[in-house]
Amino acid sequence: MPYADLTFAQWNDMPDGAARRTAHEIADRHGLAVVGLEETGYAGRSHRMALFDRDGMRFALVPGGRPTLGYDAARFQPAPDQVASYAESASEYGLPPLSEYVDAMTSSVRVAEIPAMLVAVEAFDPCEIVLAPDDPRVLELVASAGSRLGGVSMFRSAGGLEVEFDRSGRVVRARVTREVSYDEAMAGLASIGLRTTTPDEWEWACGAGAATLFRWGEDNANDGYPFDYKTGPHRQKNLWGLAIGQDPYRHEATSDRTIVCGGDGGGATCGGSGFFLGWLTLATAYRDTDFGQWLASEDGYADEILTRPVIELN
Repeated sequence: MPYADLTFAQWNDMPDGAARRTAHEIADRHGLAVVGLEETGYAGRSHRMALFDRDGMRFALVPGGRPTLGYDAARFQPAPDQVASYAESASEYGLPPLSEYVDAMTSSVRVAEIPAMLVAVEAFDPCEIVLAPDDPRVLELVASAGSRLGGVSMFRSAGGLEVEFDRSGRVVRARVTREVSYDEAMAGLASIGLRTTTPDEWEWACGAGAATLFRWGEDNANDGYPFDYKTGPHRQKNLWGLAIGQDPYRHEATSDRTIVCGGDGGGATCGGSGFFLGWLTLATAYRDTDFGQWLASEDGYADEILTRPVIELN
């Protein structure tokens, strides 16, 4: 069976030995290293997680199939605190009834054909270039800053250079960011043999087949925005082992330049639009059409273009 045809049920029903052989065959075929296989769980569901390494970038196996994607807002049974939060937002901003709004802000229900693939555990920013501690740009910054570095943990220069220090003053992380266009970001991925997810693939990668509004269920915290919570189901890796849809400020570009997933650029949170509206941006099927079209327009801009790299299985 071609690796791309591997479904969730087929993968999880495999005997352990067969799963290990399959993982190593995939790694050998695609020039990867197997990091490990382990049983994991999320929101009451279990899965055999397979992790791979490609030049320091971690990937997880995401099985394929014909999943149902999108969200049926008619099924949504909001908790009292969600109703109350939305009522305040609706009164202030003149919004439609709750179910109508949720329907407008989530993708429609449909069945999609999704191949099995390897998906990056962390989002990738083609605007970011990681630097070694002894890179001349890092050494120049340290030398020029001199005593100003005493006791700081992070130093940023006007040119987009960011250097992180430990308590002893040793450089532990350095990067430089540059502005790039959507096309340049996608070309950067292609130059290292990768591509970003389609909108359907992103939803499948995030929700892992969960039919609920959020990948963890229908409810959300009622006394703060996602950014206010450093722990919780939104901060945990999902069923596949991906760190995805955790922060509304870290929306991700897809193969359709008008569709972003996993956030709204922080608009609802920064604008104080209401807790439910802030959490809704992390819904698996969340779609802010206006935001996506603005980003794709000549007026749109972003200081980072996060993507979710994919390795296609041959």
